[in-house]
Amino acid sequence: MSGGKIFLIAVSVIVLLIGLGLIAGGGALLWSGTFLRDSEGYYSTRTINIERDSYGVTTYPAHIEFGPAWLFDWPQLVKVKLKATSNTDSGIFIGVAEEGDLFNYLDGVAYDEVRDLDINRPFRPPRINYRDFPGGPLESPPGQEGFWAASVSGKGTQVLTWGVEEGRYSLVLMNEDGSRGIDVDGKIGVKVPIIGGIGIGLFIAGLVLVLFSFLLVFRV
Repeated sequence: MSGGKIFLIAVSVIVLLIGLGLIAGGGALLWSGTFLRDSEGYYSTRTINIERDSYGVTTYPAHIEFGPAWLFDWPQLVKVKLKATSNTDSGIFIGVAEEGDLFNYLDGVAYDEVRDLDINRPFRPPRINYRDFPGGPLESPPGQEGFWAASVSGKGTQVLTWGVEEGRYSLVLMNEDGSRGIDVDGKIGVKVPIIGGIGIGLFIAGLVLVLFSFLLVFRV
């Protein structure tokens, strides 16, 4: 067998492996879009219990950056949903705020920050690691502040949806009246409609590469 034929076989094998990988990745995205989304199109976590003896629980600030604004309307395309139900008689407050505004509000206040969340624990509840910030009570209930990018409050189950924006943002859970002691069950969901299109694109690209690899073999 000549060197040229060996080279074509090697290239065809590489192209075949890349194509199979794209098919697997696209198939996984299509499968998740079919079976892991809720009725509103959100990919949601399992129910997480958050119980802390403080005045609030925040997430670690997320640094959010998007591509060119002319390409997509990102806040309409990517959305976050936080659904929470109180296990006490207190009303719930759920908010999203920029890092600077939120931590100015919580300066000197006793609160907890979620530093790690492990939900991949089959048959066991999710595990949360917190960082405790010591301090005193809030100066005012959260609903009286005007810096929130999005917020909801009230008794019973509350659902916050937020079109994601660029910046450094945190989610926060508090009691509606700003009192101490948080005990809620919640879920966090993300909605990215473009995932279905990406899955289809990867699957089709993989099929094309697989067919191309067979054509290379036939030329040997």
